[in-house]
Amino acid sequence: MANLNLDRAKTAVLSMDIQKAPVRRSSMFRERNVGQAVKQVLDAARKAGVLVIHAAIDYQPAFFSPKNVFLQKIRLPLLSAPGANVAELLEIVDEAKPADGEAVVRKPRMNPFFGTALDSMLRSRDIDTVVLMGVATEFVVEAAARHAADADYRVIVLENCCAAFSDEAHRASLHVMDHLATLATSADFIGSV
Repeated sequence: MANLNLDRAKTAVLSMDIQKAPVRRSSMFRERNVGQAVKQVLDAARKAGVLVIHAAIDYQPAFFSPKNVFLQKIRLPLLSAPGANVAELLEIVDEAKPADGEAVVRKPRMNPFFGTALDSMLRSRDIDTVVLMGVATEFVVEAAARHAADADYRVIVLENCCAAFSDEAHRASLHVMDHLATLATSADFIGSV
């Protein structure tokens, strides 16, 4: 277990897109008990007084551009299938449900920083370290890691708290993020708070 040397007052856990639609698409989430690991991290963060922020997919068709390939290939098919109950599909799963008072940032795009107040929320609290977990590894987690690294945050990705739409995509995304972030586990985080 690695000590992440976290300053609790300057650290935030970002729980991203752990909602029914992406979770259902990721067999990894259930097969690898990602939900249990996420819940343990959230419980430890709350107990230690570490800021927890949830980022969630926001369904606003008026903002969907036909030029945005991600929206056209991934998000729209997930949310606009015949008979789809969008409200239910966008519910945060039980293991990652926000506690009272925790912020939920509704995001219009893949990157939780784009078009949201997330950066302002973090900077207003003097946060310099973000701990990332979410579904899918190759989309929201990697997008957040890239943005946060460019914005000079210390970035930690909890590998076992992320799930992709395939094992190959998960491994490839972690390989890329290894150049942007510290890769760690839920046990590393829990042992460091």
